[in-house]
Amino acid sequence: MRKQWWGVAGVSLALVMVVLGACTKKDEVLATVGKNTVTLSEFNLALSNLPETYKVLTMTFKGKRQILDNLVKKSLLVQEAEERGLAKDAAIKKRVAEQQVKSREKLQSLIAELQHQLTVSDRQVYETILVTELNGRLKQESASDKEIGETDIEAYYEDYTHKLQTLNPAAKVPDIAVVTNQIRAILAEEKLIKALEKKSKVAVEEEKFQKLFGDTAEPVVQDNTAH
Repeated sequence: MRKQWWGVAGVSLALVMVVLGACTKKDEVLATVGKNTVTLSEFNLALSNLPETYKVLTMTFKGKRQILDNLVKKSLLVQEAEERGLAKDAAIKKRVAEQQVKSREKLQSLIAELQHQLTVSDRQVYETILVTELNGRLKQESASDKEIGETDIEAYYEDYTHKLQTLNPAAKVPDIAVVTNQIRAILAEEKLIKALEKKSKVAVEEEKFQKLFGDTAEPVVQDNTAH
């Protein structure tokens, strides 16, 4: 779904940012056309709405100027249409209202999705800092943890070395003395997670996950509350 979000709505996300930007500061005027103006937000919006195949043409100053010229021409034509009374035509007013509703609904949906993404990002920052801090404390605590013995450290080191050399036979394996403290911290974290699993119910939506990312499978529920 994430790939789909960026594929389908990635361009429109720029539209959202243009609108939000226009709401937070005074819009810069790029051209004055009679009684109207062409603003930087309108220019950026037109740029973001271009099909991908045409965007390469706007990488140069000449290409960007062409976009501005097109907006100026459009503004002239709009004013001419207004002079002729087209904006007061009942059928045209109805079409405008219907399209505006659709456009607003689409934009509101994108803003809601963007807000969700921001919320997720905030949560990730929060979780990363807490886990990093906890790992630092676990590393300090593991130095005096008598339940983590030299045998445990050597077993983990041998398993790590085997996996590393299997993936890359030419890989340089650090001496066990260099990584002993790191291994102690890893083992302390594993021990803590096992203890937490005994208190908590962990339910992975296997069927849903497989449907999204792999083959279908029966859902698996891990319940450690009875331990």
